[in-house]
Amino acid sequence: MLEAVADSTASTPYTAAELKVAASRIASWTWQTAGLPLERGVVFRRDVVARFIAVGCLTLKPASRGNLRSQLLRMSEVLLDPRDVPRRLAPLEPSEPAAPYSRAELASLRSWASTQSTPARRANAWVLLATGAGAGLAASEIGELRVGDIRVDGNGVLLVVTGERPRVVPVLREWEQVLADRTRTLGPDRFAFRENHAANYPNLIANFIDRSQVVGVKPKSQRLRATWIVRHLDAATPVVPLMQAAGIESLEAMTRYVRFVREVDDGEVRARLREA
Repeated sequence: MLEAVADSTASTPYTAAELKVAASRIASWTWQTAGLPLERGVVFRRDVVARFIAVGCLTLKPASRGNLRSQLLRMSEVLLDPRDVPRRLAPLEPSEPAAPYSRAELASLRSWASTQSTPARRANAWVLLATGAGAGLAASEIGELRVGDIRVDGNGVLLVVTGERPRVVPVLREWEQVLADRTRTLGPDRFAFRENHAANYPNLIANFIDRSQVVGVKPKSQRLRATWIVRHLDAATPVVPLMQAAGIESLEAMTRYVRFVREVDDGEVRARLREA
């Protein structure tokens, strides 16, 4: 398996350490559970990878399973003859969406932000909440946002999001001031969140939170984003502009959050459907 890792590392976007973990997992399952030979032509076949992900990774969360599958499939593409690679696999079931924060939980998060130990930490905590609950940015987008990407005008505040899902997001009114203040205290080339970090990295937000004392609910970027999405669904924001602002291309991805939308009484439902 070490040779397989060495042969595929340069041709995949993953590190040797990541591929070593992935290869070790599937090799152990292939040999001990499936009873198949430890040959790369067997271990990295797409149907074997699919079976391993389906029955051999039940303790992993959906996102982790998806990442593991991606790593193994990239190795399969590099290591096997294309003629030996079966058709594309069916996509995994989508992971459960993060639950939005309640009003009480948001109040707790505001308290958390306002009680950070230094002015700099307080400012960064507020920016985290404003970009997440106020604009629905994902964790990587929060880390990559520059102060120059915050646009303030007479109609409010816009965030210009770059990267894989470029878009412009209007900020909810109640969070505008936090981000407008950021444009007055930092230069346009500085990062809006944790302004002194050199580059975005996966644990940028988690490390910031772990260094703080959290009493009660813990801030999580996925839940902040979900809070923003559900807030707009509750407010009957038109779905197409909302999907564009969220960077979501599939209506299915949006409907995952419908379970969190407040219930509407029958009278209001009838009136809205009648007057549409």
